[in-house]
Amino acid sequence: MKKSLTSLELHYVVHELQFLIESKVDKIYHPEKDKLIIQFHNAKGKTILNVQSGKYMFITDKKPEAIEPTGFCMKLRKTLDNARLRELHQFGSERIVEFVFEKKEGISKLIIEFFSTGNIILIDDQEIIQAAVYYDEWRDRIIRPKAKYSYPKKELNYFELDKEKLLHLVQDSTKDSIVTTLAVELGIGGTYSEEICRLAEIKKNTIPGSVTKKEFDALFDALSNVMKKAIKPVQILDNNVIIDIVPFPMKVYSDFEKLPFPSYNEALNDYFSKYQPKKVTQKEKEIEKVKRIILQQEQKIKELEEAEIQDKSKADIIYQNYQLIDEILKEVNKAKEKYSWEEIRSKLKGHKIIKELNTKDKKLLVELT
Repeated sequence: MKKSLTSLELHYVVHELQFLIESKVDKIYHPEKDKLIIQFHNAKGKTILNVQSGKYMFITDKKPEAIEPTGFCMKLRKTLDNARLRELHQFGSERIVEFVFEKKEGISKLIIEFFSTGNIILIDDQEIIQAAVYYDEWRDRIIRPKAKYSYPKKELNYFELDKEKLLHLVQDSTKDSIVTTLAVELGIGGTYSEEICRLAEIKKNTIPGSVTKKEFDALFDALSNVMKKAIKPVQILDNNVIIDIVPFPMKVYSDFEKLPFPSYNEALNDYFSKYQPKKVTQKEKEIEKVKRIILQQEQKIKELEEAEIQDKSKADIIYQNYQLIDEILKEVNKAKEKYSWEEIRSKLKGHKIIKELNTKDKKLLVELT
């Protein structure tokens, strides 16, 4: 099941959406917290863009329902209505897409973050945040009103990666396999990392530090090849179930059924228009919350019952050895009249019953059977 787009897939989506440049914003809808629908208008007519931050973005043929606009939606409408789209690009190889709009009042930018839980952020021409779906603060980033927007820091952009940088990445990698190095440290994702390994004819579990020069050259060529692939979108099916939507045929899916589409956007629209997660009602949320509380309480009761059994067992052992414990305590109290706690602990080393003396807390650890 396809749930979100990788940065490479976003690259191909953005490439197909370049026809929207110079279009005007006709309508904006904000039907859900993470969902934004923008209707553009140009000489060819109307185009509806469906955006789900943190997940996907594509052209849709489904008209949005008229709903009461949120405060965030009202802000976007006020700022972007009739604005002309001047630029649309991906930020490096990050899962970030930036729309640059212009109207007589000036330039505004709409940033869609697809990483983590996603976000939709409106900034002005000075990159000052005007509004966002989510506000938060991290060590190196702040998403707050009137704060300056900063892009997440990442050293590598695999669209501009040269051979030397890739070599350093592979040689310095601490990952246990080359496929993980490509997926995580390069940020290209698991499926495409496996594809690169297959194209390079290198085992995906190869330790990065053991990659030979010949293998590395093949790896770099394979990466470059994937970056330059022509768009030939296909849905990948397993027993008539769509498991992926990719912008071009791939070796990793050679044994699967494929359904071609004229464009990547159409392939995504076809899938996501069918796959609609069931909306959870407020009542269902409350029921689930109560269920979780009951489950936690049952678990706590079980833990207390187990603790009670253990405590009873310990109490029985203490009772059975009461005289022995009493004698030990009397001997230790007698010894502390002559010796320090450290000296007593030293003398008790190797004792059959007394296993430890905590001189700080003045506690004895004894082993009874």
